[in-house]
Amino acid sequence: MMEGSIFLFCTWFIWIITTFFLHKDNPKRTKYSMYVLIAIVLSPYKWEWHEISCSVLLLSILIISFFYTGRLRWKTAIYIIVSSFFMMLAYTTYELMAIIDPIWVFLPDPWLKVSILFVLVILLHKNIVCQILTLLIGSITGEILLSSILRNYQMEYYIGSMTFFDFLMLGVVGFLSLFYIRMTLVKWEQHVFMIEKERQKNI
Repeated sequence: MMEGSIFLFCTWFIWIITTFFLHKDNPKRTKYSMYVLIAIVLSPYKWEWHEISCSVLLLSILIISFFYTGRLRWKTAIYIIVSSFFMMLAYTTYELMAIIDPIWVFLPDPWLKVSILFVLVILLHKNIVCQILTLLIGSITGEILLSSILRNYQMEYYIGSMTFFDFLMLGVVGFLSLFYIRMTLVKWEQHVFMIEKERQKNI
């Protein structure tokens, strides 16, 4: 599979949903569509400084993630930062293990990585916003830390490759899908409860 194909497919799919399926009165509809288009446009560009090459999109996502984290309650923000630190360590450890001993990676990248970190984030957070922010901040800082470690061994590493964004998009889509499944189940339970309540009244 070509690098970036998952990212491009998911972003275009999300853009179609936000543009054509979200209600026109939804105040966040335009913002979501704009964010997705900006992500697609910025994805090919990179920023270079000395021997460091970094994706412009990666830096933009990191800045936006810190911005939204700062707008949360201070206890929630601190917990996100702390959990992102553990997420960063988990991401870097996985990548280093995959380089040192790739035999144990029994699923192709990025499926195994996203599965492990997906479960980790779910154990840390229940709120969808906190889950996504932890995934973004933890993974991106982990990518930066991995680059720093590899550069100490004279190994070039591009921070924020399209393979990384494939992983990131799979994680975001996974959390969104889980959220909407939960919402659908809650609405279904409420619907069944109302039917049972009406049935008891008629008895």
